[in-house]
Amino acid sequence: MNARDFGQSVSSRVAVKQGFTYRCSSNTVFGLSCEEAPLRSSVTRFNLHSEHSSSSCAAVKQRFTHRCSGFTLLEVMVALAIFATAAIAFTKVAMQYTQATSNAILRTKAQFVALNEVALMEINQEWLQGTQSKQVTQQGESWQIDKAAQSTISPNVQRIEVQVSLLNNETGKVESGVTHLVFFNYKAKV
Repeated sequence: MNARDFGQSVSSRVAVKQGFTYRCSSNTVFGLSCEEAPLRSSVTRFNLHSEHSSSSCAAVKQRFTHRCSGFTLLEVMVALAIFATAAIAFTKVAMQYTQATSNAILRTKAQFVALNEVALMEINQEWLQGTQSKQVTQQGESWQIDKAAQSTISPNVQRIEVQVSLLNNETGKVESGVTHLVFFNYKAKV
């Protein structure tokens, strides 16, 4: 059966099934009547020429052959609207993911800068009085480190708060505080 014959209504068919030939003819528009006959050949053949041509069959043929012509404009518009909505939602999710990843990287770098400052204070056995602020370049960024000391119950221990902020090199101003770290500093024994 070729593509040209596919859209045509088949009025009678001969099919092979377990040694018998079934001949089906369409006497009505929707129903088939089948009769069993002995098998004559092993080849299934399709008779595409109507033995019973009537005006109702011709009308049905004409109605169904023109119906399979493609998508309607409404169907295409609905599909495009669904695709556009999904694409916008996917773009927003991708942007949020990218922004969250860059913020996590920046916080991790700031945490390393704060830990480096704590380690430096411990190595140098610094005893901080009041507050101190300095600017450093580490982890590929410029940072401002603000430290504040508070006394504790013990005179040999102090509480140090370290605030690490991202520094804008062009303006020389602090953009935002990225991380905050608290540790306890012990006075060096002499």
